[in-house]
Amino acid sequence: MPRELRRLLAIGGASVWLMVAVPILVRGVVHPWRFAGWLFAWLGFGGALLLALRTRRLRWLPLQTAAVIALVLTLCDGFEGALLVLVALQLGGRTSRRAGLTVVAAQSAALFAAVAVHWSVNAAALIVPGYVGFQVLAYFAAEGMWRLAQAQALRLENERLAERLRISRELHDRLGHHLTALRLNLEVADRRPDALAAARELGRGLLGELRAAVAELRDPDRLDLGKALRTLADELPVPRVHVTAPDSLAVRDPRCALAVLRCAQEIATNAARHAGAENLWIDLQQHDGVLELHARDDGRGAGAVHDGNGLRGMRERLESAGGTLAIETAEGRGFGLRARVPLRSGA
Repeated sequence: MPRELRRLLAIGGASVWLMVAVPILVRGVVHPWRFAGWLFAWLGFGGALLLALRTRRLRWLPLQTAAVIALVLTLCDGFEGALLVLVALQLGGRTSRRAGLTVVAAQSAALFAAVAVHWSVNAAALIVPGYVGFQVLAYFAAEGMWRLAQAQALRLENERLAERLRISRELHDRLGHHLTALRLNLEVADRRPDALAAARELGRGLLGELRAAVAELRDPDRLDLGKALRTLADELPVPRVHVTAPDSLAVRDPRCALAVLRCAQEIATNAARHAGAENLWIDLQQHDGVLELHARDDGRGAGAVHDGNGLRGMRERLESAGGTLAIETAEGRGFGLRARVPLRSGA
């Protein structure tokens, strides 16, 4: 049961339950045996309502309805129908609409019969219809609160899943590239003395990269794409990365900047791991409110492209920023991609 509905039933229900007793208590005890029966039914309704709220089970609702009918048959004051409104509130959202409205109709008919027995049919015709309307209103209000609570829970779950996906993708894109660069530098360390020093620097920087990942996402002014791409080129011994980009290109749209940078890192990682490429060309341009990255290598290429974690992550990043990704490859003709992302106005 939604928290707000439980609070409404706990506070409002107790208030209604107490107020129904006021006319009887003000009138005073005229028939002691009837008052005893009324008091037993009144306390029974309160106990059943408390148990229903604590256990969150519908089995206590028939007892509440029976208690209301008993109240009417012993000492009717005309306000007992308000307690049936509380029953309708507990039904809304927990039963099918047909079943819930059938219960409302049935308990309203029982109320009509009880008032007719205690007073008259005319009195029942005057009193009961208003409470029928209140019950229907309460039922649909509770149903709406249930649906709203379910929609909020679904939204929160989707946000959690999206955040998990974002973190896993960020770790894959950011740390995967540096680990590949570290492995390649270690492999050529015996042939190039400077590679071992570069490997040490990469290893030292991995922890810093991990700590900086979230900070960079929250501070878009820190990300100079031109500088970031040149740093990427310096880290990889193989393939040789040739970067064409403006000397300084600080993109203030964090989603756009990170999407483009991660694409460049991913294709560099793929070129080093899988393509057998000797060279990788990366061209970055900004024009007409669009940031465009064109990257290609001179590796073996592929006849068919299957989206792995890397390509899937690139596509998801670009699409979430409103961009597109096009793959250009063929057997023996290298691998290339073209990523386009629109820059948000004012970013």
